[in-house]
Amino acid sequence: MALRNTIDCPKFEDCSAPICPFLQSTLDGGIWYPDEEICKAKKFWGLDWIKKQKAISKARAPNDRYFTVEMIKAINRVQKGIAGIDPDQPLEEAEKAERNWILMFQKRAKLQSYKPKKQRNSVANKRAKLVVATATSNQDRGGAI
Repeated sequence: MALRNTIDCPKFEDCSAPICPFLQSTLDGGIWYPDEEICKAKKFWGLDWIKKQKAISKARAPNDRYFTVEMIKAINRVQKGIAGIDPDQPLEEAEKAERNWILMFQKRAKLQSYKPKKQRNSVANKRAKLVVATATSNQDRGGAI
């Protein structure tokens, strides 16, 4: 584990973010609650998982449930109602809950990315279906048979 004084981050002394891009141990096994701090170093604001942390905080996710970096990375789009994992469970159940949570969000991402193609009716097809009214016809102009 890295020592505090060896981290090359100007915000490190003032930052209390539980997940730090500089500390591999926090990336691998760290947890984050939505009411906790997010990395203050501007050079990391572009990281996808930090952007998602900010979105989770904005979405007002329950503060009594946590997220891991892997869970945050699995999120395709942050929506209101998002919730992490309940911390009041044994470690084995928490690991299983995390795997299930990630699978659920991966399935959602696949469903959201699938968009059936809409069939377009061209003007020519619409005109071909119209019935031309004649002077002796009892049909309204443009009506179907």
